[in-house]
Amino acid sequence: MRLTSPTITPSATPIRFRFDDREVEALPGETIAAALSAAEILAFRHTASGVPRGLWCGMGACWDCIVTVDGKAGQRACLVKAKAGMRVEGALPTAPAPLAEAPAEIAEHACDVLVVGAGPAGISAAIAAAHAGADVVVLDERAEAGGQYLKPLAPSHANASPDAQFRKGAALVEEARAAGIVIHHGATVWGGFAADEIAALVDGAAVTFRPKRLVLAPGAHERPVPVPGWTLPGVMTTGALQTLARAQRVSPAERVVIAGSGPLNLQLACELLAGGVQVAAVVEAAPKPGLGVWREMLTLARTAPDLAWDGLRYLATLKRAGVPVLWGATILGCEGSDRFTALHVATPDGERRIEAGVSALNMGFQPETGLARALGCAQRFSTEGPGAEIGRLETVTDEVGRSSIPGVFAIGDGAAIGGSRVALARGRLAGLAVARELGLSVAEDAAARRDLDQALAFQCALWRVFAAPAFDATAIADATVVCRCEEVTAGALRAAMGSDARTLAALKKQTRAGMGRCQGRMCGATMARLVGGNAEEAAFAAPRAPVRPIPAAALMRELPEGFDAPVIHDPVPTFWRSPAMPLAAENRACDVLVIGGGVLGLSTALYLAREGLDVLVADRSEPGLAASTANAGSLHVQLLSYDFGDKAEALGTAGPAAATLPLGPRSIELWKEIARDAGESCGIRTEGGLMLAETEAELAWLHGKTAVERGAGVENHVVGANELRDIAPYLTPRFLGAAFCPQEGQIDPLRGTAALLALAKRAGARVAGGVEVTGIARDGAGFKVATEGGTIRAGRVVVAAGPWSGRIAALAGVTLPVGGLVQQVIATEATAPIIPHLVAHAGRHLSFKQGPLGHLLIGGGWPGAYDAATGATRNRRESIEGNLWVAGHVVPAVAGLSVLRAWTGMNVHIDRAPILGEAPGCPGFFAAVTSSGYTLGPVAGRMTADAVLGREPVAPAFSIARFG
Repeated sequence: MRLTSPTITPSATPIRFRFDDREVEALPGETIAAALSAAEILAFRHTASGVPRGLWCGMGACWDCIVTVDGKAGQRACLVKAKAGMRVEGALPTAPAPLAEAPAEIAEHACDVLVVGAGPAGISAAIAAAHAGADVVVLDERAEAGGQYLKPLAPSHANASPDAQFRKGAALVEEARAAGIVIHHGATVWGGFAADEIAALVDGAAVTFRPKRLVLAPGAHERPVPVPGWTLPGVMTTGALQTLARAQRVSPAERVVIAGSGPLNLQLACELLAGGVQVAAVVEAAPKPGLGVWREMLTLARTAPDLAWDGLRYLATLKRAGVPVLWGATILGCEGSDRFTALHVATPDGERRIEAGVSALNMGFQPETGLARALGCAQRFSTEGPGAEIGRLETVTDEVGRSSIPGVFAIGDGAAIGGSRVALARGRLAGLAVARELGLSVAEDAAARRDLDQALAFQCALWRVFAAPAFDATAIADATVVCRCEEVTAGALRAAMGSDARTLAALKKQTRAGMGRCQGRMCGATMARLVGGNAEEAAFAAPRAPVRPIPAAALMRELPEGFDAPVIHDPVPTFWRSPAMPLAAENRACDVLVIGGGVLGLSTALYLAREGLDVLVADRSEPGLAASTANAGSLHVQLLSYDFGDKAEALGTAGPAAATLPLGPRSIELWKEIARDAGESCGIRTEGGLMLAETEAELAWLHGKTAVERGAGVENHVVGANELRDIAPYLTPRFLGAAFCPQEGQIDPLRGTAALLALAKRAGARVAGGVEVTGIARDGAGFKVATEGGTIRAGRVVVAAGPWSGRIAALAGVTLPVGGLVQQVIATEATAPIIPHLVAHAGRHLSFKQGPLGHLLIGGGWPGAYDAATGATRNRRESIEGNLWVAGHVVPAVAGLSVLRAWTGMNVHIDRAPILGEAPGCPGFFAAVTSSGYTLGPVAGRMTADAVLGREPVAPAFSIARFG
């Protein structure tokens, strides 16, 4: 329905567009979501499992309202404006239209100050810095400035008598423009790679900003409310419904129930009543204020009498309208089948069922800290304020917003929840501090500091008045969805915890929770509380680039590819690890200790345990959290572009790589056995691999390479252009031919690693996480291995710690020539099945496949960055851009998809042949290291187990003894 008002009226003639098979009326300037809501259409799409979904956050943070617009996939209905004649569909397109034009170059823009976010904090900071003489640019994702609190009326309507909130927002924006501030609307900041390297899309084009000072003011989003039915169409956040009602002048239903905690719910109820909507009830989690909070009530009246009066006015308005406010009530669940029909609550007087067409939920807010975390700004774990009972990360700053990273300020609710007046005051103080750091003459502003003190006092008092009960993760029913994007339930998460997943990172890799479009914004806090992690940043998933999904085409920039990824000798173990654990009594002795719980270590343990040996796997974090689940799951057989030819000969890797050829097919067969034993497919598909030739020289190189491969017993042959088009119609037609290896394919590394772990345990191997090895010494014929949690006595030791194996071996006096390479993987959104093959390029850095869930997985050895102090790895902007260009150059469909995430991992760097077997001069000490570790893990583990058992010596080409 459309809301009524004596002073707010439509400002244009209605237009029409199509949603699926229905014609929908819209007003120019309103969003698709608003138009659909006015038509009381609640379900916008269906998930992969067929469940209907609609609007949730209403501000572009959850990505639950995505639709296809004129063939363009992944468009947020809450942000995209309705246009006459547009075609909107809930289903994914079979052939996605390009989302952007690929750039010839990506522009760089230097400025004094870059402000991310045009809400109260960002605009206030920008104005203060600009008035001091700074060149200021503001980026904001929305079509209008103001943020959630000061959002203006949509252009679809005119307001003859705007209220104080509207007037304040308009005045701020006008002051900003008068100060010469450039505000880019519809701008998406997708990456922070350094304080002076901020990647964004502006008007659909990629721009890299190079500010002298950076101010982060991205605002907050409402915290998750994981109750039964919260994913139903018609259940949305209070902020989403307020945006529809206040800015767009619509309501998705004539009768609404509002639940949660805080004065925003009261304000929304009054705004809906004024527009002609029936409010069934306001359900408030906090107890009804009484004499116990009289001091807080006085503080509210003293520090912000206008806001205190607003609160009293809201309550009086609701009372006059007969709207019950149910204090001290708990949300039990949202009812409905394909749409919301009723809210089930528990009140001090008993349970109630409240029927309505829509439910708005708000239990507080969480800061949008993704960009700050990506830049490395220190975080703290907070449990104070609205929404903090579930726990949230906040950026650590001083009084004026200065973060731990020089040149970076974080302010407003995007740093720590404090409300609009704290944001305005701290924004001004931050803008002045930025100006001073730039050498501009700025006077102290005592009034702003007084305003900040008053606003903080008001906010603290308000939080005590609206004190919600503690969050109880154990009360979440198993059937309740926790991760909205990947449809992961609390029960699935608990099952993963039952299989020894101890951290959010492990839960994420076992269940995919947090891997969707919202990147954990809507589930991360709940997962962290479910797993009972430490109250610190490490309990949350690591930040990724892009911090928001971004059109792949907009980043496709051709870059020189004559690079060699820098080799990291003796890499430092990453600080991002599971908590250390004391050694259990049963883990203090074993026949064989395997150090490292990746696929090679687990494979070794599996085959040894099946032979009856007492095997312990010790991992400093949790099994499979490093390269084994950071890779893209390629099952390689043929030689890669750097394994054959003049370059490989010069590096001395051609011989070792060729010697390894027979191992690939053997290992893939072992992977298939592992999948059969585990009772699941592990996502294994072997429909063949293609290595493409674009030039005559590359084609000749392929002929030489395939001859070597066939000589080693690997089936591989060159196909011409016509046959290639028949085999792979998804490719651009520019290729002259390809090497086709029918044995190649892919595996889901998350499922494969989990299956291998389960089988190793089933065979009797014990697996201990949180065990870091600190020393290895002889103990008679065996070894005494020191760890953080105690000493392990082992008859034999196998080092299978990937790129860190050299560091571990050195503890025993053994030299292993092992280093590391930081490499990236990119994942797009899911699309219809188009690519059955594993795809590589003879002359470019590319590894390409489509995963079992439809995501395109793009890699190829593009390097990431490495922090030698912490061992952390991260993405490089240029690698993302260059890798995407090559992918789009090969498969045009990439241009129609958005990048969901990119990540990096530390890969093994050796001479291309496995390093296996017993170390010369150190009896009982075995190495198990290989490149192409995911493909070769099972066969290398089988060979290592045979060597430990004394059954079969390791071939000289793979023996550790080859290094002398």
